[in-house]
Amino acid sequence: MVDKHCAALNYPLSAKEQKKVGFYYPLFNHIVNCENYLCIKGRKLTLDETKRMTIISAMATLHDDLIDEENWEKETYLKVLDRTLPATLQTPKVKLIFALEDELHKIWQPTTAYQQALKVATDWQIISAKQLDENITLQETLYISENKCGNSSLLWASVMSEDWKKEDDAFIFQSGFVGQIVNDLFDTFKDREDGVYTIVRKTESIAQAKEIFLRECAKLHQLILACNVPHKRKLTTIRRMACVHAFALVALEHLQNTENKYGKPMQWNKPLRKELVTDMAFWSNKFKLLQYACKLAALR
Repeated sequence: MVDKHCAALNYPLSAKEQKKVGFYYPLFNHIVNCENYLCIKGRKLTLDETKRMTIISAMATLHDDLIDEENWEKETYLKVLDRTLPATLQTPKVKLIFALEDELHKIWQPTTAYQQALKVATDWQIISAKQLDENITLQETLYISENKCGNSSLLWASVMSEDWKKEDDAFIFQSGFVGQIVNDLFDTFKDREDGVYTIVRKTESIAQAKEIFLRECAKLHQLILACNVPHKRKLTTIRRMACVHAFALVALEHLQNTENKYGKPMQWNKPLRKELVTDMAFWSNKFKLLQYACKLAALR
């Protein structure tokens, strides 16, 4: 579908864009987001949900590019969302977004809940640009991360044909915050190069970052346990999420070794790429992931 519209627009995606649009975003949103949430309901995505989720995932990464990489002004970007942007300002990427949105409307009419969730998630995505300011505080960073990814998670939940309860929304929102911390720990090198300030560079030490992460994981597990479903489903949800969130503990161990080498406070311009990137191609890290997943699943 994407290839068809790119060809019609004479807009070839770069190799990086192709991976994000056709693989990473759909994979992440299916496995890490939606099917994790649905564990609490004892089911998986339906075929119809999968189709709409795939299209929206492709659109989402293109939308992110407009905000994060192309630095569109809020007023102009909002005209993309409501499709009032003048034709003269429509770049090939915007036209591709519109084409994918047309494909989405052929199979699904967005609900009011989805449209409201989209607006809130978009507002927080725009606010997150404040993380480019080196003077941002740790508390401001955490507040933005919590709301940006928490509301993004609620957006994905709104795409599914599910009657989410208040307690469901609470754990889904919290899972977004925990997921953002995982992402920040793995993107330490990329964020340094891009000038983005996340939990990693705003905490006093890696130990403090780990303390915050474990605290938020414990909160997530408590919210899951508060859901009104059979206990077995709660445990299944916690264990499945722990398999993803354990990546953070592997990254924290790697970053702790880097901090041990350079000392505190870390001068973040000094570490080499390999000292900030946690390489999961190493079998040692894969085994650590399994061990940490088991430990994390028991965290309360």
